[in-house]
Formats: sequence, C-alpha cells, structure tokens
Amino acid sequence: MDDGIIKEYYLIIKNKISQADFISALRNVDKLLYNFPSDSCGYYYKGVCHFAQEKYEESIEDYITALKLNSNFAKAYFNLGVSYYILNKYDDALINIAKALLIFVSQKELASKRRCIDALKLINIEQKG
Repeated sequence: MDDGIIKEYYLIIKNKISQADFISALRNVDKLLYNFPSDSCGYYYKGVCHFAQEKYEESIEDYITALKLNSNFAKAYFNLGVSYYILNKYDDALINIAKALLIFVSQKELASKRRCIDALKLINIEQKG
C-alpha cells in the first residue's frame, strides 16, 4: 500500500520538475517526507529542486541526507558532486562523482558510467586550469 502512495508522489514530483514548477514540486516533496521521513528519493528530489533554483548549499544538504538513508544512491552521489563542482569545491566533486561511477559500474549503467567519466575529466581540467 505505501509503495503505491510513494510511487504516486514520485510521479507528481517528476511531472512538476519536468515542467520547471519547482515550488509545487517542493510542496509535494515536503508532503512525501512528512508521511515517509526516511524516503531517500524524497530528499534526492528536494536536492534536484534546490539545485534548479541555484540553491546549491541546500541541494548539498539534501543529497547528503539522501545518501545517509541510502548509501548506494548513485544519482545522489553524482548530483552531490555536481553541486560541489558549481561551488568550485573540486576535491569534493571528484570524490562524490567517483563514488557514483563505482556504483554505476557495479549496476552496469553504461550511460551513467560514461557521464561520470566525462564529468571527472572536466573537473580535472578545471582544477588544473
């Protein structure tokens, strides 16, 4: 029963995010997290919304919370790394994107693996730059 409710929240949240309606998406995330406070995806989506609103410090907090709840959440590691990158915290960015890469490799997510490798190369170039 709870799984069905959670999936409904995810559909609504993803739809609002795809429409760039981050305020409404965040309201739905808050409802989700009120009812299911240990839902790692809720914090992930909260991070996505905060990132899209250029609230990078908040997105970092959200992704870290998601990862505390699910340490194998590769997308959260990747997005956390990107948030750090935007704030010029290259070492933190590299560490988290590398963690995402390891998880994506173990899950045989080839497109995501490629994305991580490209991001790592870009950060290395920026860091030296």
